[in-house]
Amino acid sequence: MKNIRIKVKPRPVAGYRRKKSFCGPGAVMAVCSIALAALLYFLIQSDQPEETAEAACPPLELALAAPDDLFDACNMSQPPQTEKGEIKPGQTLASLLVRYLTPADIHDLSSSSKDFRFRDLQAGNPYRIRTRDGEFEFFEYVISPAEKLLIYADKGEYRLRVDSMSYDVRVAQASGTIESSLFEAVSAIGEEPELAVEVADIFAWDIDFCRDLRKGDSFKAVVEKRYLKDKFMGYGRVTAAQFVNQGETRRAFYFVTKNGKGSYYDENGQAARKAFLRAPLSFRRISSGFTHNRLHPILKVPKPHLGIDYAAPSGTPVWTVGDGVIVEASRNHAAGNYVVVRHSGAYATRYNHLRAFAKGVRKGATLTQGQVLGYVGSTGYATGPHLDFRMYLNGKPINALKNNGMYADPVPASEMAAFKRTISPYLAMLDDAPKQDDLAALDLPESPLAR
Repeated sequence: MKNIRIKVKPRPVAGYRRKKSFCGPGAVMAVCSIALAALLYFLIQSDQPEETAEAACPPLELALAAPDDLFDACNMSQPPQTEKGEIKPGQTLASLLVRYLTPADIHDLSSSSKDFRFRDLQAGNPYRIRTRDGEFEFFEYVISPAEKLLIYADKGEYRLRVDSMSYDVRVAQASGTIESSLFEAVSAIGEEPELAVEVADIFAWDIDFCRDLRKGDSFKAVVEKRYLKDKFMGYGRVTAAQFVNQGETRRAFYFVTKNGKGSYYDENGQAARKAFLRAPLSFRRISSGFTHNRLHPILKVPKPHLGIDYAAPSGTPVWTVGDGVIVEASRNHAAGNYVVVRHSGAYATRYNHLRAFAKGVRKGATLTQGQVLGYVGSTGYATGPHLDFRMYLNGKPINALKNNGMYADPVPASEMAAFKRTISPYLAMLDDAPKQDDLAALDLPESPLAR
């Protein structure tokens, strides 16, 4: 510390005379004032509530502590801050990390990464960023159920690695009753929303979870749960499921045929999959149905609406309801961004008002059923974010809600015996609903997730 010396020149005071005593009136008043202040301080402190050991800040031993240790005694350092989320459509690693890393750092990491390409970031996959006192500690991104990307600070440098995750896979049961929605029913039994999506996807060909559900409907699911050191890390595959909708019971079992392709079948080996899904997006509200006479919300004149409007938040993924080829991926003033897909059997579908197209969506590209082609928006003539979905047969509009589709191939006759053996323990679980402790006694197929 720099010492500053100020030299003061004394000035003689007229009439100054040395005092013989220090107990003059002024000194007495000063001493009394100090004593009174000390008494007041003592009384105030005695009225304060006593702090707990956790809340109290221990006294700093200033005379003994080294300068670097002064603040450690009171834990002045802030706890780590964690930001969690899911990758949004079009989001990049650079946009996520630009607050902490320079563009040059991000470029160097991207160039040096041989196990993961930054451009392969997938919308919907979870990530988290941890900082401490505003300083970057690490970025973690789940590439797949078996791998995660880690970017971390290490002695002033940024490093990258891809870790393999070895999970303990446990088979569990989940069952619930619908009061208002499948999401709420799943949440009510302590499960995650992801399970609701998985169950809905299995029965998506037969049940429109936007309009077909009724109070009292029920579901059961046999699902693989992934654990890492006893911490729940997410769901694996739903291996068997049952849904009772309006009194009708549907069941589905996952089975892999000899050609290596896995799919869901009912107990008789008939495919749950059909040529067309019941809806092009999940768990949303129908705001307008198929009609030849509707008051247009913008033009304010009666016009036919030969499609189904699904109200949904902007950015909600939209998928093709069937395998096909894109014949149009363009934009106009009325439909905004739209995609037209041609399917087999003279069918075609159209998806209007998209906010954006998914990666790779262009004229001539092929799509598989359930593949995301764009995201809900409000482009064109739209009063709010929604999807205008239309279906055509031989060029004529048809009501998609009344289209029953066509079934995929059943289990081959030569594999029915193996199929029956595979689903037998799952049938017992759906019929008798054994308790969790009883699951180990069942002869269940080995999970491919167990590593």
